[in-house]
Amino acid sequence: MNIELIMSTPAEFIGETAKTCYNTKSLEDGGKDITSTLIHDHKHLSALRFAYATFKIEDISVPAHVHILRSGSHMDFMVRSLRYVDINKDGSNFVMPKDLTEEQEKLMLAQWESSVKTYNKLRDLGVKKEDARAVLSTNVSTSMVLTGNLQAYWDFFNLRLSPRAQKEVRAIATEIFKQLQEVYPIVFTDEMYNTWNK
Repeated sequence: MNIELIMSTPAEFIGETAKTCYNTKSLEDGGKDITSTLIHDHKHLSALRFAYATFKIEDISVPAHVHILRSGSHMDFMVRSLRYVDINKDGSNFVMPKDLTEEQEKLMLAQWESSVKTYNKLRDLGVKKEDARAVLSTNVSTSMVLTGNLQAYWDFFNLRLSPRAQKEVRAIATEIFKQLQEVYPIVFTDEMYNTWNK
């Protein structure tokens, strides 16, 4: 799994945009930053809709990307398509679930190798990539670009940082949270992480 923040709105834009609502002074005119008060004291999350972040996410399983899609209301996605991409040429691999025994891992790896062999045989027989992919394991790796406003990420964390979330998805959410926390420490605080992670 590789996750990289590739674009983000400046942090001060959150509070400055929200000041329109209250007709208060901008930072340039000597006003103070109201982001923390808005978000954490007043729960005025709509101010988060005016700041965006975009991530490049690589080497995650197809089921993990589906969970991200399902929990990402108000987010946009671009996902690598196995309809057009040959798994032998793009470095696709099997994303092994965590916390398996050695025997369980061997069984899963054997199934993956068998599915790739069948995929290649079907391709040799003239079957299109979009049809041959039907035999591949659901845990084939994929990549995506994810973009959304910070309120959408807030909602995403509420669902996917939970200990009840699937482990791979939770690991993805944790890494996205850490990277957003570096850019928006006033919004994505340790306290919020602990609230979502309970």
